[in-house]
Amino acid sequence: MAIGLIGGTFNPIHMGHLLIGEYIREEWSLDRIIYIPSANPPHKTGGEVLDAGSRMRLVELAIRDNPYFQLSDVELRREGYSYTIDSIREMSIEYPYEKLYFIVGTDTLFELETWKQFKEIAKEIEFLMYGRGTHSVVDIEEKLRYMRDEYGFKIKRSTGPELEISSTQIRDRIRRGLSIKYMVPDALIEEIEKESLFKGEYNG
Repeated sequence: MAIGLIGGTFNPIHMGHLLIGEYIREEWSLDRIIYIPSANPPHKTGGEVLDAGSRMRLVELAIRDNPYFQLSDVELRREGYSYTIDSIREMSIEYPYEKLYFIVGTDTLFELETWKQFKEIAKEIEFLMYGRGTHSVVDIEEKLRYMRDEYGFKIKRSTGPELEISSTQIRDRIRRGLSIKYMVPDALIEEIEKESLFKGEYNG
């Protein structure tokens, strides 16, 4: 069995996260996609991130209609900051006989060297990368070659589409009283309105 892991703050999860999960699942014949919300991401501080329980609930609502999608609370069960290396190792223990892939956006490619124990990550899992982000094709190819040659990263590129949707845009529109329909599933809109989520002064 092959499983794709998608980690992130999901503040909140949106259609882009869901579309790429479904596209990559079919593109690489994965049996399952597991979404892993960060409990305490080290790169986000202060009041910019909704509490982990609420973000988990939104992910749960967003993926409930897709039998191939699954939610993991692996980072919520761990104290302290949420580091990718720890989650990968715990998922490897939880799924010892499955082939695991870590799914990331192109911008992450240029941040990998800042990750905790990134050289160890290269040894433990393969990456599936989607989108182009703010980088040129030439820059992406050069960085891919460097990460492969220098550190042994195994990274495959997806041909999937990239939606110009961000969680920051969604939070901003909520604060301004604007519609987020078609940016997130309808179930999330209902939950966000019911619980008055993202109404405060989040700066992320």
